[in-house]
Amino acid sequence: MEGTESSDKASWTKEMVHTFCDICIVAIDREMRPNTQFDKVGWKFVMAAFKKKIGYAFTKTQLKNKWDGAKKDWRLWKKLISETGVGWNSDLETISASDEWWAKKAQVSY
Repeated sequence: MEGTESSDKASWTKEMVHTFCDICIVAIDREMRPNTQFDKVGWKFVMAAFKKKIGYAFTKTQLKNKWDGAKKDWRLWKKLISETGVGWNSDLETISASDEWWAKKAQVSY
């Protein structure tokens, strides 16, 4: 984590991501997100709460990048999990699907 404050690219542990999400939920519940992003007060709250909880001072840019990436991942996860025959294995924290589904997806070229 050395140099985190000055770097645009942040390294995130699983604990940090969970903490960030919990803090964002609190900010949303406190109506600090009038639209799709936090307002100025919201970002200050998220930054201060994250630093207090984790001990690292990430910049607004680093936190916003995580927010934007998490939203993108969430949309993709929701789309994937809604497909027929796909589920979520909470124990393994992975997608679960039939062998046929995986074989079909493996044939798709991107």
